Amino acid sequence: MRPNRAAEETRHEVAATVEAVSSASTLMRVTGHLDLATARHFAAALAEVITTRRPNVVIDASGLGFCDSAGLAALQMAGALAETCGGTVTVTRPRPGVARLLRITGLDSRFLRAAPAA
Repeated sequence: MRPNRAAEETRHEVAATVEAVSSASTLMRVTGHLDLATARHFAAALAEVITTRRPNVVIDASGLGFCDSAGLAALQMAGALAETCGGTVTVTRPRPGVARLLRITGLDSRFLRAAPAA
């Protein structure tokens, strides 16, 4: 007998770790799913990096398997915070699905740039 799929709970997680810091920017590696369940955690981690380390953040999104509108909103808020602090947020190495989402929402021009040297 198959379990009731409606009763199954899917737990999505996101991990955001600082991989490297240079005098100009911070490299943050993001893995997992960036969605409604995880966006608040991601936004808080990113805001901490922007305000306590460097306002220029390069996000390595090669391990990001999924992103929804809540994830995009967190990314936009982080971008605005970085700009207020004199920096930028850049997304590098996104998987095709994440790159497509950024492209169809028009956010590719804001976040998909050549990353500054880390």
